[in-house]
Amino acid sequence: MVDKILLVEDDKVLAQMYQDKLSVQGFDVIGVDTGKKALTILKSYTPDIILLDIMLPGGMNGFDVLQILKKDEKLKKIPVIVLTNLDSEKNTALDLGATAYIIKSDTPLEDLVGLIKKQTKRSLF
Repeated sequence: MVDKILLVEDDKVLAQMYQDKLSVQGFDVIGVDTGKKALTILKSYTPDIILLDIMLPGGMNGFDVLQILKKDEKLKKIPVIVLTNLDSEKNTALDLGATAYIIKSDTPLEDLVGLIKKQTKRSLF
């Protein structure tokens, strides 16, 4: 079974890099660039894990999305890894139910892949 990832990231270059790396690792990745699009796609798509940026356009940030996810019976058990460059928001993210908090600029992509595999309980290759 292929693990499914919902990537919520508005930086197109970064999103493409994540999608390419995760696809090569065998993940099925769907990317969206706003919180509203994330919530819309989650009505018909249930990922195994969500990678969520905090700073998003469109009037709904990652914290808003996280709060909605954790109140939804169908979605609240999906692990959410917060991806951000805001190191000051870690406690807020974890208090809202994030599984992990990653500083994009400080975390090599390979480390993120390892964390995703751990969260989805995949064996490492």
